[in-house]
Amino acid sequence: MDVAVETATVVVNDHIIGQSLEITLIGVVILFASLFLLWGVMELLVRVIKDPVESEEAAETEVIEVVPQVLDDTELKMRAAAAAVASIQNYDLKMKVAAAAAAFAAAGTEKQNK
Repeated sequence: MDVAVETATVVVNDHIIGQSLEITLIGVVILFASLFLLWGVMELLVRVIKDPVESEEAAETEVIEVVPQVLDDTELKMRAAAAAVASIQNYDLKMKVAAAAAAFAAAGTEKQNK
């Protein structure tokens, strides 16, 4: 009788898991290093391109003066029509309302001209 001797080989894969963790760690470090480098370059460009003297002078010299406006009835109606047109979602209906508002404005100006 022939006796076959089987030898079992045990493969230890501990080093493969260690290498994969090292590769992952290297990838994460490279990713964050490149993000910080990109952030630094963008910050540098903003500081170099932006002229702080000009923006400070413009902020000091620019004065906004609010003047109350007295609106007549026709102007109020035109603004209400414009707001109504802007709030309409249907394009065809919006065009019809815009045409009606334009006709109303034209009729109002003709009355004022006479």
